[in-house]
Amino acid sequence: MRHALNVLVIALMSVVASPVALATEAKTAYQLGHGYRLGKTGIQLGGYVSSKLSGFSPRPWKFDVSDLSLFVSWSNGAKLNFFSELELEESISGGQEHGLSTRNAHVALERLYFDYLVNDLLAVRVGKFLTPVGQWNQIHADPLVWTTTRPVATENLFSKHATGIMLHGNIPFGEQSLDYTIYGDYSTVLDPLYETGRHENFDNALGVRLRYNVDEDLQIGLSYVDFNLLSIRGAPDIRHHLLGVDLAWTYQRLAVTSEIVYRNNNSAGNAANAWQGYIQGVGSLSKHFYAVGRYEFFEQTSNKLGQVGVLGMAYHPSPPLIWKLEYRYGVNNKDFAPDGLFASFSVLF
Repeated sequence: MRHALNVLVIALMSVVASPVALATEAKTAYQLGHGYRLGKTGIQLGGYVSSKLSGFSPRPWKFDVSDLSLFVSWSNGAKLNFFSELELEESISGGQEHGLSTRNAHVALERLYFDYLVNDLLAVRVGKFLTPVGQWNQIHADPLVWTTTRPVATENLFSKHATGIMLHGNIPFGEQSLDYTIYGDYSTVLDPLYETGRHENFDNALGVRLRYNVDEDLQIGLSYVDFNLLSIRGAPDIRHHLLGVDLAWTYQRLAVTSEIVYRNNNSAGNAANAWQGYIQGVGSLSKHFYAVGRYEFFEQTSNKLGQVGVLGMAYHPSPPLIWKLEYRYGVNNKDFAPDGLFASFSVLF
């Protein structure tokens, strides 16, 4: 484990050195976490790097530079915008069973879409985007979340990505406002890079998401998706229906988020139906230190209810930088969320 920590320190020093130096030398042209504008072209570059270490679990300890993401955005200054996210995953990895290597490195296209602003209430998006279910999946980038590990409910029952068309916007609702998203997916036709990997991908889908902004401190969301999955195409007539509710609430130095999802399969038997969810609290201990706690539950195909608890700390010296340390422990959890100690460092550039 000591060797693993040494490797982590060396890797993280190399990751953070370059952007910090750049920010020091050219404060007027670049600020860490704000991206870099290419003159008057309308193009802006950004992204993030994340390194992770896991150990003290039934699985061997492991270190990797898990994500190296490049953001490219463009705007014509009026109604048309473009955004893409290209990610190099596990660019460097090592662990108890093998030394540092790049053999697991692979490239993934996370997002690529055009947005057209029709008016103040409606925008049209075409391309590949993050599936609008809950909160976590739409934030997802490591520098923007509070734990190294991701809740099972935010990725297990639906595809993390969709490729198709989306209508979205914000409309007045009483004295407050309502965010809405309506989208259709047909990845097998529109996404040439789709695959049936570890995360289930849509074959086709139709979904909607609403979020009511009660006030600045409370938002309530509702998500619904009707879809077919590539990973279970043995029965192409099977449709899944997923319903989700989510909540984000802040009070003084405390922030609480929660998501619950239910997936139903009309014709595949009760074993395919599942409830999953989590509730997470983050409390500010001082200017830069935060305590994090989370409870998760997830029904599985084995009909055993998995449950885990996560306790951790986060050091957040500035908005683009975050260090995280946490321990996860549970029951019936070895497949989706095994016990262990997890640490990470992320920088948004």
